[in-house]
Order: sequence, then C-alpha cells, then structure tokens
Amino acid sequence: MAQLIKLQDYISRYETDIYKYPGEYILAKKQHWETMKQKWTEQRLGLMQDPAPSEKVKPPFKWKRLFKRQGKEEDDLLPPPEPPMSLEQAKQTFLDDIFSVQLKWASSTLWETSFLDKDYKCDKHLKYLLQRFPDTFLIMYAPLVKVKQAAMEINTILIGPLGIEIIHFMETSANSVILPADNRIWYIEDQQSRSKIISPMFALNRSETYVKSVLSKYDIDFPYKKVILAPDNQFKSPEESFHTSCIGKDEFQKWFEEKRKLHSPLKHMQLKVAEALLKHSQTTAIRRPEWGEEEQEFINGESI
Repeated sequence: MAQLIKLQDYISRYETDIYKYPGEYILAKKQHWETMKQKWTEQRLGLMQDPAPSEKVKPPFKWKRLFKRQGKEEDDLLPPPEPPMSLEQAKQTFLDDIFSVQLKWASSTLWETSFLDKDYKCDKHLKYLLQRFPDTFLIMYAPLVKVKQAAMEINTILIGPLGIEIIHFMETSANSVILPADNRIWYIEDQQSRSKIISPMFALNRSETYVKSVLSKYDIDFPYKKVILAPDNQFKSPEESFHTSCIGKDEFQKWFEEKRKLHSPLKHMQLKVAEALLKHSQTTAIRRPEWGEEEQEFINGESI
C-alpha cells in the first residue's frame, strides 16, 4: 500500500519527520498483516483455544505502539481485528484498516490535528492509489501548496523511487472518447454528442510550476512528468503532446503494472524530494484539545 504523506492542507506525521515514518509504516503494516493472517489460519484450522490461566499470551501488535512518548500512547487507532470468514475477506479488512490509519496519519500528529473531510473515506481515486500501489510510493493527494506566498490546490503528486508523476484524473462518462485539442479546450465525444471541457493542462502546468520551482530551489535533480489518467475512456490521437502522458483504458493496465512490478526500496533522494515538497505545502491545524486539558497528566507519565 502506498503511503499518504499529504492530504489537502491537513497536518501530516510525515511532514514532522519524513525519514522516520515511511520505515515505521512498512514495518507496522507487515506486523499487523502477520497477526491477522495467523489468527485467520488458527481459526480455519480450529486451533484457537483459550490459554491456561498460568500461560502468558503475548498481545498482538498494535499500531498505537508507534506513538509512545514518555510512557504515553494514543488509544484511538486500530483495535485487534476480528478474523474474517475467508482469506479474501481478511485481506480486504486489512486494507480497510490500514486505509483508516493512513487517513489518521495524514490528518494528525501527537500534538495537532486537522478537520478531516469525511468524503475522503470513500474517495475512489485516493483508495485505489493507496490500496493498490507498493509501499515505496509516496502520495501527496490534492495538496494545497505555496507558490509565491499564495496557497493553491494542485494535482496529485506520486513520488516514486525513480521519479515524480503529476497526476490529473479525468472525470467523464464511461466509454466516451477524449480528444485533446490545445492548451485551452479539449473535447469529449460519445455516440450522440460532442462537448467542450477546459483543458486539464491548465491544472497540470500549474502543478508542474510548483514541482519545478521546489526542485530548483534545493538544487535537486529528480525526473518528473505529467500524466492524465482516464481508465474508463479512450484518447483520440493520444500522442505525447503537451509533454504529457495520456493514459486511457487501453494503456492503463500497463501503466499500473509497471508501478506494481517496481521492486525498489525507498531511496534517500526520494525522501529528500518529499521533504522539500512538504516544506512548501500549506498546513492548517489546531492543537489537539486533549493535550490542552490533560497536558499535566501527559508530562507526569499518566495514561490518557
């Protein structure tokens, strides 16, 4: 599962330490899956038995262990999951559990929190990217960024081990044909009509300006490209015009499989790029209320 390092203008744990959390995420996710898989196997084999009173049972790994600090830990992450009836159900439960944790990490830290829009919990594009792509891809999803002291929303940024892809999702009716025309107007064609839309190049070029300026500011040499995704549609004359890859339903599976088959660890340069892009993103957050009310208990090492 890819890692959500930035969502809109919400505060993210990754922006507090981009070199720490990616590795902890991968380790914790692996341990959580092993725990679920073991419980599922034991249930299927009928091996789950109540331990004798004298036996000490090691508790399953919990994500909240990641957030211990001065003897304190968060208590609002993942409960021990109940094993589903089938392995496929277990896998989906696991994916949904981790998706919830990712939204948590992308909207809060120990000390601050942002108000998460509940629509993101069922955002199909966000869920697809996070649940289908490898751990080594870092995602800034519809981030608000700073360009010349002004905040603006840009396209989704996919930071892979080998480069950046600036992604624009085309939203149009299934099976219609997309006709790139110029930098101002594109056309959508179906069996009965032809309609105009504003060219997605407006948004993509604006996003490119942000990425290019940040990389230049820190003298970072890291490749990037613009991508238009329309997995339910075809592009008419989809040449690599506008220095942009147009990925329709004929090209989507190949594009996706290239990401899935990329066996490369997280790279230092990749994290350096992510750190720079996060540094110039907009963040809106408030101090978590429980810290204001119970800060003394936290300092004294009592549970909250």
